Amino acid sequence: MEERLLGKCGFYCGSCPTYLNGSCAGCLEANGPGDCFTRDCVLERKIAACGMCGDFPCDTILEKRRCTVLDKEWLRWKREAKQSGAGSGATGAQ
Repeated sequence: MEERLLGKCGFYCGSCPTYLNGSCAGCLEANGPGDCFTRDCVLERKIAACGMCGDFPCDTILEKRRCTVLDKEWLRWKREAKQSGAGSGATGAQ
């Protein structure tokens, strides 16, 4: 797996049809400041990916449209698990 193709949201650009057909260069190369909330947030917090954040999954990625490619139901499940203590010790990126 090429690390440069790991999007800041956690999605692997190398498996994306848009990237594979040559229409996109990947998260970091195709986007700049203001293009993607998740990318901007992760870079601002100086972490590798959204799932590594202590606030993951935050209200913004759960509520804002087109904020992440991650499944909203999975994100809600992840939050419930974290709040119930089922995810203690995990980074949230599982």
